Amino acid sequence: MPLGPGFVCTDGTAFRFGGRPFRLAGANNYYLGYAPDSMVVPVFDLAAQLGLNVLRTWAFLDCDAAGSGSIPSNAKDGVFFHYWDSAADSVAFNDGPNGLERLDRTIALAELYGIRLILPLVNYWDDFGGVKQYLSWFALSSRHQFYSDANVREAYRDYLEHVLLRVNTRTGRPYKDEPAILAWELANEPRCVRDDGHGLPDGTDILIGWVDEMSAYLKSLDANHLVAVGDEGFFRKRLAFGRPLYNGSFGVDCERFLKVPAVDFGTCHLYPDLAAGENPVTFGTRWIREHVEAGQRADKPLVIEEYGWKIEDPSPGDASRDTAFNSWLHQIVESGSAGALVWMIASVTPDGRRYPDYDRYTIYAAEDTPSVVAYSRLISIFNQTKEYRLRQPAPTVQDD
Repeated sequence: MPLGPGFVCTDGTAFRFGGRPFRLAGANNYYLGYAPDSMVVPVFDLAAQLGLNVLRTWAFLDCDAAGSGSIPSNAKDGVFFHYWDSAADSVAFNDGPNGLERLDRTIALAELYGIRLILPLVNYWDDFGGVKQYLSWFALSSRHQFYSDANVREAYRDYLEHVLLRVNTRTGRPYKDEPAILAWELANEPRCVRDDGHGLPDGTDILIGWVDEMSAYLKSLDANHLVAVGDEGFFRKRLAFGRPLYNGSFGVDCERFLKVPAVDFGTCHLYPDLAAGENPVTFGTRWIREHVEAGQRADKPLVIEEYGWKIEDPSPGDASRDTAFNSWLHQIVESGSAGALVWMIASVTPDGRRYPDYDRYTIYAAEDTPSVVAYSRLISIFNQTKEYRLRQPAPTVQDD
């Protein structure tokens, strides 16, 4: 069903749309913004079968230099959004059919399917360009310079402006007015560390300053849509030595992000590999609870925007993934999280074969994970009600 008019907003620790609560039941798929229709439409079909109301996909595709009429060497199947124009000797945008028109298509499809999009605007990792590509454009070498170098910051702001003010060739609306967009994210999994991966003494302050500046700038261009950081949800607590998820060594402090005025909701990512020997189900339920409590203290929604279970050697009838999902999703509902998005769903390639399961997390059919379908049905019922369930008092901070 196509979307109605208006935009999702926040109300304390919850989202609202049209006067009703709006919890998220969603999934991630990184190729929706650039892949051909033959790959994208089946993913929307699968999302509908799963009962999802949100998809998260990349709104970035940053590439090497290209001249007039040429294609960057690292374009994705000939598609690129953002690149170095060797003739003009500056960063440029590809607005054509093998560029941002692909994202136009995806936004229009989301509206048609009644699904909203969460759109990160750059990648911390090297896939699809990201931070490393920005550094390459300006002959820089240290990742933390992405947040501090004046030329890089200007290039990032220019991309925000270009995308948010772009007029969609399918809908005729600027992106800032698109009802199918739920939220923008400043980055996918931003960190601020040394090049060897170890912490910077002032990494958290550098990253917080960047988040504060860029979230406010984004809001100045687009007052309709929500803004999040897109971080993994790492904490920075006292007395958490030797615990990288809690000691701030990645330069991330999710609780300080929640205090930034222009950041509307918090995020965290949940994978068993983070558990470092701990029982994955136990770790996951605690990780969810801790983040929802952080959102309650800040009086902002908290979304488990990536959760996944890697299956290294899948065998018929293996229910380990769905068993874990069932426990996690139960905790998500019970704790009052604003929603959850599984990593990841996919469908077929242009020749009809299954899209490769590169990272061993991929879901291809509703029967793969009955827990996700059950959760989506529950959220659909919840979103038809007019009242929120009673909020629990925000817990006090407990330092480790």
